[in-house]
Amino acid sequence: MKNLNKSTKIVLLTIAILLSSYYAIAQDKRFTIAMYADPVATTKNGFNIGASIDYQMQLMYFKAQVFTFPNLNGTNYTEFTGTPLGFNYHSKFDDLRIYSGLKLGVIYRDGPNPTYGVEAGIEYYFRDFFIGLMVSRDRRTDSIIWKTEPYWRNSGFIKIGIEL
Repeated sequence: MKNLNKSTKIVLLTIAILLSSYYAIAQDKRFTIAMYADPVATTKNGFNIGASIDYQMQLMYFKAQVFTFPNLNGTNYTEFTGTPLGFNYHSKFDDLRIYSGLKLGVIYRDGPNPTYGVEAGIEYYFRDFFIGLMVSRDRRTDSIIWKTEPYWRNSGFIKIGIEL
């Protein structure tokens, strides 16, 4: 690079910037919104429902979601979580997605209580809508209302959504 003149360096830098921005744009896959529920918890403890919005790229994804469980063990449970770091695989025809990511958020149950964990899932796409299965393992601190220690919880969900 030392022997190149100033205008050549500017042209090469401009090309590099344009190529990197093209690569970043080419990462976009889709935005989705979905509803989900935990069928095991429904049979044991009653109605629960969640909603999420995903921004999916070729390799990574980001998600925001809310999940509510009215009157769970005598008090309302509402969870706001996001996936700030998630990785996914899309099949060749974009009809299958497998993903896994880190969850961070807060549980509102007699006040805010932090939560964190991991999630994973699989989704099958039919044109503009999809169905899927999602599992999570979360460290929950809302047990403080019963004066017990934080605990790990495994959950499984059925998910249905649409592509925006």
